[in-house]
Amino acid sequence: MKDYYKILQIHPEASLEVMNNAYRTLVKQHHPDVYHSQRKNRMTEKMQEINEAYQVLSNQSTRAHYDQQTQATGTTSQTAPSSLKAALKRMLLWSLSSYVVGRLILSPLVSNPAFKIFLVFAILFGLIRFYSRQKPPV
Repeated sequence: MKDYYKILQIHPEASLEVMNNAYRTLVKQHHPDVYHSQRKNRMTEKMQEINEAYQVLSNQSTRAHYDQQTQATGTTSQTAPSSLKAALKRMLLWSLSSYVVGRLILSPLVSNPAFKIFLVFAILFGLIRFYSRQKPPV
């Protein structure tokens, strides 16, 4: 039996709102119209699997029946999907690195008056170079 919760990358106790958001995200990632012919067949199969999982889990009665079947066979997934764990890890690392860069590197530089003057001249130099390029003849 397919694990529909794993396919939609949601927890078995997730609300309908969470499931709808997960479904929309997966549709954006795996829709076959986005891909070229080589991956289109594989993405079509993936979308059929996602749609099947969503149809079963979005209806309360079919979801309850599915949950009963999976409990009887003992195939329920109780852990968060690895993609969710990876996303949380990336968010934590990104926020930590942006804090370090902003607080420890940029703050001291921006408070230095010599750096402010250097920054103004660098921006002016870049703008002059950008606008002084010769335009190709039309």
